[in-house]
Amino acid sequence: MIRGATMDYQAVYDQTKQILMEYLRVDSEEITPDTNLVEDLAVDSIAMVELGFRFSEAFSIPLPQATEELFIMKNLVQFLTDQANAA
Repeated sequence: MIRGATMDYQAVYDQTKQILMEYLRVDSEEITPDTNLVEDLAVDSIAMVELGFRFSEAFSIPLPQATEELFIMKNLVQFLTDQANAA
């Protein structure tokens, strides 16, 4: 992310979806705003840590703490958007 630039929700959504697709090897159609990463995509605790590092790096934010709320794609994207714009 470019310092001083703000990111909109859609840009963060697209980048987050791309990270998930690459890491989890899932198709685009499998990820929607209501997707639950744990229940729908079988993300386990080890994958959650790795994804946290990838999100931290991609959005230049501190490592996110995994919470059940953030397992839902739209909540995760909103959190990442807020964090990226606060940095």
